[in-house]
Amino acid sequence: MDRHIESHRLPEPNYEGGYPTVETARDAFYEYDFQAAVQFYVWGYAYLSGLAFEKGCAKLGGDERSLVIFDKLVQPQHEVRTANDGVIYAGSRIMDLSEGPWVVEAPARCRGHIYDISMRAYEDIGDVGPDGGQGGKFLIVPRDHDGDIPDGYFPVRALYSDLLYFLLRTFPASEGGVEAAAELAQDARYYPLAEADAPREQAYLLIGDRPFSQNWPRDARAFDWLAEVVERDRLPAEAHPYLGNMRRLGLVPGEGFHPDERARGILDRAAETAEAIVLSMAFRNRASEPVYENRQWELFLRNKDPRFLPENYEEIEARAGGWHFLIANFAHRVPARPGTGQFPLCSFRDANGDPLNGSNLYRFTMPADVPVGQFWQFPVYSTRTRSFVQTDQRRATITSTDEELITNDDGSVDLYIGPEAPEGFEPNWIKTNPDEGWFTLLRLYAPLEPILNKEWVPNDIERVR
Repeated sequence: MDRHIESHRLPEPNYEGGYPTVETARDAFYEYDFQAAVQFYVWGYAYLSGLAFEKGCAKLGGDERSLVIFDKLVQPQHEVRTANDGVIYAGSRIMDLSEGPWVVEAPARCRGHIYDISMRAYEDIGDVGPDGGQGGKFLIVPRDHDGDIPDGYFPVRALYSDLLYFLLRTFPASEGGVEAAAELAQDARYYPLAEADAPREQAYLLIGDRPFSQNWPRDARAFDWLAEVVERDRLPAEAHPYLGNMRRLGLVPGEGFHPDERARGILDRAAETAEAIVLSMAFRNRASEPVYENRQWELFLRNKDPRFLPENYEEIEARAGGWHFLIANFAHRVPARPGTGQFPLCSFRDANGDPLNGSNLYRFTMPADVPVGQFWQFPVYSTRTRSFVQTDQRRATITSTDEELITNDDGSVDLYIGPEAPEGFEPNWIKTNPDEGWFTLLRLYAPLEPILNKEWVPNDIERVR
C-alpha cells in the first residue's frame, strides 16, 4: 500500500450490529474535524495574506484611513512578498464596504489593482485599466448595492467581500527619480462616497527605511487570524460549508472563536499538515504547466479567473499556492495591448529541474534585444520569507537599466546568482545564502508582441557549480 495512504489510515473500524462502536465514532469524528480544519486553512489562506498587510501597516502608525506609501524603494528589510524594488508602492488600509461605497482617486501614469481581502481581483488601474493610464475616480460598491452610480466614476462591484484594498505603483524611471515618483503617489486619495462633496485631507503613512513585515502565523495561530476575518467580513456562499464544519472546533460566526482543549490539539496538527499542503501548492504545484516547451518558466498567476471562480468550480489550489508568495492580484493577467502592463514569469528550478538553492552558483543569460517597451528586471526572493533575499550585499535585483551592467559582445547579458561572485562579473551578481532556497520572478515591462504571443523565449537558469 502507498505509504501516504497507510500513514493516514484511521484505526480499524469496529461495528456492533451495524452500529459503529463508541471508539470508532470517536476516531471518525476526530478525523472529520481534522480534515475540516485542514481544508478551511487551505481555503482561507489568501485571507491570511490580505490581513497581514493590514496588520503590518497598523504596527507602523497612522490611522485606518492613511494612504500607505513606500516613499523609498523596497529594501531587503521590508518583508513584502515578491516586491519590486524599481517602483514606488502606495496602497490603502482596509476599505469596509459595510459602511457604504468608497471612492479611489488614482493619478495618471500609475498602475495598480483593486482586490479584496481574499485576493479576488475586481479591476485594474492605469494603462491596463479603464482609465487608460490617465487616472480617474473609481467607485467601489458592495455586492448588494442597488443605487445609481454617479457620473464621473469607473464602477467596481465587490462581489465576495466587504473588505477591499487598492495597490498602486509609480515609476521612478519615468517620473525622473524616486522622490518624484513618491510625490506622484501622494496624489492618490480614498474616502467614503458619503464624503465625496468634502473629503477629509488625505493622511499618509510613509514607510521609508523602516522595517516592515507582511508575514503571518503559519501554525495554529493562523486560525485566530481566520476567525478575525470571519467576524469582520461578510464571507461569500463558498465559505459556508467550511464554516459549518468549523463550528465543532469553536468557530461560530457572530459568536467568536472559542476552541476547547480537544479543538486546539486538532488545530495544531491541522495547521502543520495544511502548511505542508500550501507550500507544495506554491513551489511544486501539480497544476503548473511550463509556459514554453523545454523550459522551467511558469506563469506568474496560476488562476484562470481573477476571482478564482471559473465555470463551475473554485480555484482553491491556485489561490492558496499563489498567495503564499504574491502581493496582489490582477484583474487582467495578460496585457490586452502590446506595450502596456507587464508580463511576469516565475521559476523555482534550474534547467535540470532541480530546485534553486543558495549554496550553488547559477547563470541566467538574458538574450539581446528583449522586446519590451520599458525594461526587464530579474529579482531574487527567499523561499522562507517570499521577500527579497537578505545578505550583506544588500542587493536582490538586477535590471536592464543598471548602468554598470556588463553586456556580452552579442548584446546578451549573463547574470550570476550564488554565494560568491565570478571574478570580473560583480556588477552582474546577486548574492545568496547557502542552504536557503530562492526563486525569481522575471518581469518584462511593456511587453511587445513577440513576448505576448510567446515567440520570444527566455533561457533557463543554469547551474554553474
